[in-house]
Amino acid sequence: MAALIPPVPEAALPYLLPIPEHPTLVLAPDAARAVAVACALEAAGRPAAGVVAVSGLARAARRLGSGFPPLLLAAVEDAAALLRRSALKPAEARTIVLAWPDELEPDGIAALETVMSECDKEAQRILLASLPGPALDTLLERFAWKAMTFGFPAVDEPPPLPCGPARFVVAAADRVADVRRRILDAVNPERDDALQVAACPRSREEAERVFAAAPGDSPPIFVAEPHQLPWLRRHFHPLTALRLPSAADAAERRAERIRSALAGIIEAGNLDRELLALSPLFDRYDPADVAAAALRAAQAGRLAMHSGEAATGAADAPVASGIAAWAKIWVGVGKKDSVRAGDLVGAIVGEAKVPGERIGKIDVRDLYTLVEVRAEDAERVAGALTGATIRGRRVVARVDRGSGPPRQRRG
Repeated sequence: MAALIPPVPEAALPYLLPIPEHPTLVLAPDAARAVAVACALEAAGRPAAGVVAVSGLARAARRLGSGFPPLLLAAVEDAAALLRRSALKPAEARTIVLAWPDELEPDGIAALETVMSECDKEAQRILLASLPGPALDTLLERFAWKAMTFGFPAVDEPPPLPCGPARFVVAAADRVADVRRRILDAVNPERDDALQVAACPRSREEAERVFAAAPGDSPPIFVAEPHQLPWLRRHFHPLTALRLPSAADAAERRAERIRSALAGIIEAGNLDRELLALSPLFDRYDPADVAAAALRAAQAGRLAMHSGEAATGAADAPVASGIAAWAKIWVGVGKKDSVRAGDLVGAIVGEAKVPGERIGKIDVRDLYTLVEVRAEDAERVAGALTGATIRGRRVVARVDRGSGPPRQRRG
């Protein structure tokens, strides 16, 4: 049997759930997809004890030592590696499922040939692909000759008419809620429900429903993984990328503000005193390195003038005048909680209502995270994060008085 389905784990369930409780091998393009399909099966009611997804070769080899499970899901190349270790015996599988083999690269095709050569010729074969074309025709001829087909276009049938225009953001399928919040912040519609944000549809019918539900002047926005884009392009035209501000964009905006502040100081002149202090260093170091070191020291508050030398005029203002001061927030979640920098940015923007450009470096460590924010926002951010939930953990946050730069004095 062969069927055309979207490259979405849930779209494979109608073909996987009816398979009897006997040894079944599901070969996916990559380990992440194998795990995602396994999770979808368990969510649909398949007993977890009978579903084994290969995410690590050593552990999988140990589990296979007790026999072939009712449902084994693995990336094609992982299955070939287990075969070389003599841990996997494909001939024991009574059903072989090839999930989206049309996405495999040449190395993956070679690995698939290796695994399939060891399979029982009488085993049931199910091929699930996302797009028709010559590559799929070759796979059908090689691994599912004369199979019953479902959803395939008739010979010379034109491709389906697109539902209409759409936009997309590339992100993992489990990040839809977080990405939707970032999309709303970037687009800033008059109402949140004025934007239709959805994961990649599980069928053409669902695609049509999503498009119909979107406001007429705002096409739907899909949160899609890279392998889903070809399917989306077949059913939506034009399909254009929606660019969201990134941490790099925020860093560049901060850098531009620093450059503008320094340019203003240079154009104002009266830098004789500073040049006198720095000129001996120009004979030992590159002037650009001296300037960079001075900027870093100024931002860290390390260029304080001696009290007896305090300047009284505007010409003697510190080099850091006009450059934002930063503080660090200690947040009690880290790598052990599977927290990423984007989780902290989303929480700060969502809970403290602080724009992304006011967030600096985020240092995720094993047990905690240090987040740089503008000094004037520090207390508000710490208070907003305390009690918030990040990756399922309720967190505690506080201003890091020890390592963070001091607050900039006012007045």
